[in-house]
Amino acid sequence: MRLKRSAIILLLAVFHLTVHSQNAIVKGQLVDSAEHRNLQHAVISLLNAKDSVLVRYGRADEKGNFTISNADTGHYVIMITHPYFADIFDSITLAPSQTLDLGILNMLSKLKMLEEVVVKSGAPIRVKGDTTIYTADSFKVRDGANVEELLKKLPGIQVDKDGKITAMGETVKNVLVDGEEFFGSDPGIATKNLDAKNIQEVQVYDKKSDQATFTGIDDGSKEKTINLKLKDNAKKGYFGKAEAGGGTDGRFNNSLMANSFKNKRKLSAYGIMSNTGNLNLNWDDETKYGGGSNVELMDGGGIAIFSGGDNYNYSGGIPTNWNWGLNYSNKFNQDKNSLNTSYKGVKINAPDSYESNSRTYLADSVWSTNNRSNSYGTTVKNNINGTFESKIDSANTIKITAKAYSNSSKNYTNFYSESLTPENGFINKNYRASQNESDKYTLNTTALWMHKFKKANRTFSFNIDVNLVDGNSKGQLNSNLVFYNNGDSTGNSRIDQRNSSRNNSQNYTAKATYTEPLFKDSYLELSYSALVYKSAVVRDVFDKGADDQYNTLIDSLSNHYNFDYLGHSPGANFKITKKKYNFTVGGAVGFYNYRQNNTTLGVVRKYNFTNYFPRANFQYKFKPSESLSIYYNGRTSAPNIDDLQPILVNTDPLNIKTGNPLLKPSFTHNLSLNFNSYNMLKDRYIGGYISWNLTQNAFSTLSSYRDSIRVYQTVNTNGVTSVYGGMWGGIGFKKAHMRLNFNPQLNYNKGVDLIERNGIVNQNTSEYTNISFNTYLSKNKDSVYDLGIGPKIVYTNSHASINTASNVSYFNYGITGYVWFQLPLRFEIRSDVDVNLQKKDARFKGSYNYTVWNATLSKKIAKNKFEVKASVNDILNQNQRYTRNISGSMLYEQSSLLLRRYALLSFLWNFTNNNTKAPSSN
Repeated sequence: MRLKRSAIILLLAVFHLTVHSQNAIVKGQLVDSAEHRNLQHAVISLLNAKDSVLVRYGRADEKGNFTISNADTGHYVIMITHPYFADIFDSITLAPSQTLDLGILNMLSKLKMLEEVVVKSGAPIRVKGDTTIYTADSFKVRDGANVEELLKKLPGIQVDKDGKITAMGETVKNVLVDGEEFFGSDPGIATKNLDAKNIQEVQVYDKKSDQATFTGIDDGSKEKTINLKLKDNAKKGYFGKAEAGGGTDGRFNNSLMANSFKNKRKLSAYGIMSNTGNLNLNWDDETKYGGGSNVELMDGGGIAIFSGGDNYNYSGGIPTNWNWGLNYSNKFNQDKNSLNTSYKGVKINAPDSYESNSRTYLADSVWSTNNRSNSYGTTVKNNINGTFESKIDSANTIKITAKAYSNSSKNYTNFYSESLTPENGFINKNYRASQNESDKYTLNTTALWMHKFKKANRTFSFNIDVNLVDGNSKGQLNSNLVFYNNGDSTGNSRIDQRNSSRNNSQNYTAKATYTEPLFKDSYLELSYSALVYKSAVVRDVFDKGADDQYNTLIDSLSNHYNFDYLGHSPGANFKITKKKYNFTVGGAVGFYNYRQNNTTLGVVRKYNFTNYFPRANFQYKFKPSESLSIYYNGRTSAPNIDDLQPILVNTDPLNIKTGNPLLKPSFTHNLSLNFNSYNMLKDRYIGGYISWNLTQNAFSTLSSYRDSIRVYQTVNTNGVTSVYGGMWGGIGFKKAHMRLNFNPQLNYNKGVDLIERNGIVNQNTSEYTNISFNTYLSKNKDSVYDLGIGPKIVYTNSHASINTASNVSYFNYGITGYVWFQLPLRFEIRSDVDVNLQKKDARFKGSYNYTVWNATLSKKIAKNKFEVKASVNDILNQNQRYTRNISGSMLYEQSSLLLRRYALLSFLWNFTNNNTKAPSSN
């Protein structure tokens, strides 16, 4: 009996030692982030991740060191608290016998937090649901920097030299201020005119439709959006800035931005006069200003209209612009009613010129084309929009949005083109001059009623959308096309024509949505939508007669055409929402009746389509700062009316377009994955995304060639696919005051087009791959200096099946740099450089190697209220706008007119009465 008892005691002792040998240890050191001294007396607690029950705790010693022993394996939340410092929370996982060394942890003084107006945890980045939140003060920029300079510092966000913003691989469509539109949400107005010092947080998320936001169930409609959350002290009184500058070669840049905030009332105004390329706006309203439109049927059966045609592009030339705008927003009746309205306008005069060279590869021939163009255009745009929202009672809310747009433009162009054989013999020459005038007006109105029943999560909403477009244009074309054979002229074709067109469309959509909770954390959404779409195009082209009058109608170039359809779409979605994950699956079915009416020929074509809109998404939260999202959706796009009507468009006699009334709608599958993770203790952030698209009945091109003259039309093809993906990340080095951001990206496209030559149609499959890697290392010290350097490398590969001679593969290299120094006597100097190197290709004439170097010396006076600065743009006079494109069987390069070296002397006034301290210059 004694032997048995001894054996049991020995067995228990061995078991006890074994268990304790598997227990883990957590240790680290706490340091004051401001004064860099060790912190004692802080309490370190381990909480169970499932129920937040306290498991172990300890205290930091006089050197700031702490150790927590005998912790069981598993998932925990570590909480570090101190009476005078901000709490630290993070999730950790302990393995058997692991010693987890957290290293040096910096704690932020609560007093410092109040002075700098930062959030409680002091975390530079937080992930809340599907929103990534950047604490603005954690990313240092120079005094006086605008929001655009701040965005360039944030991991996952890129701003190119034209001001285009990309976040997590997607183009940012909206920039809001405190959750509200700011001059119609045009990104450029907020990012270029608001000061970074007034921003508390930058929030990046996918903005859903109002109906989806209300129901909580995704309807597939989303736009990448940035919301700028203002600091509280920036919402009181007025603030703004004014700038007046003049320089060499008649350059000038004058601007004013004024903001007045009082309680919930916000009033802002701006004005710009410049000929330095400071357009300052991203007019993302192509659907309102464009020519013809193609229609995309949304998942829920709604409709989206995208433009084509006569959008005015300011990517080249040297514009002189006048911009103006006014924005007003307010909340009334204890925030039950809100109003946001704005008006903005712009006038742009833009002389432009460009030279381009292309080489076309067919199965049996190759030729090159050289083009030269000079043009002058003027455009006037006006935009008025307003949103009114009213919470009638606790159960009912209405939201009404109205937008009106106008666009008037004139353009004059002189053009020369020559097509050459591989031996540089002439095939043809084309001289032409054209002038065009156009006007377009658009009105869009949306009304949404949202009702909540007494039962939680039971809702009903009803939405009506009306979109009206009316446009007209007129123009004149004079062309002389000369043909050659073996170096000798064989004749010519002259054109002297006037044209006029009128196009209009009406779109009416209504959608009702009902949500019902089924059981705990699960919901059912039922929807029904109906739409009516009508469009008409009247195009008349007249030839010049013997009496010098343009009264001879050209039937092959003229047409009166209507494209209408009716549709209705029932849908259903099922959603499960849990603490760690949520899942949605469902979709809709659309039944559409199409009608094409060629009134010129008296031909009517009717046909029906059934479209499917499947959708599924899954989001999983591993921990509060780490999540994974997977999305799938399918969408249908209807043809463009300009692609349907069977007439010839000869505005470019070398590239003549003809319609195809047999076009079918296309269907696109999209599958995407997103991942975000942030480690607050180590200040490390990493994210990634990948998206795959496959399109059935894709809109592609059939090109027929006759002696280098191309006649083309839109056709349906299959096999069109694309993949794009990337990663973004950032690592902070607090002791060194440094931060490293990185962003590798992949873009792959596979296209299919058809090429007809000598009666034989060949399918050309083209594949395009672009791989890039960008990094940016920055170092700064408050009010002393800010340095940054960012190398980049880009690999491009293109392959076409019809003629492998068109295949290309090359690398681009570049490096960007930025310096800012605070000098004595309140002087500042800042400079940036952008170096671009591209491998020379014998098939291209141009070279893409250049360096753009800009520098500014400034002095602040009168307690930083005023600033005088002298700047030189493009010191080396090397700036160029050069593009190299590979499209199917064609290689193409173009260089355009661009503003180069100039000097500017400017005077700035920063005015405010919101009692905020001006940034220190010492």
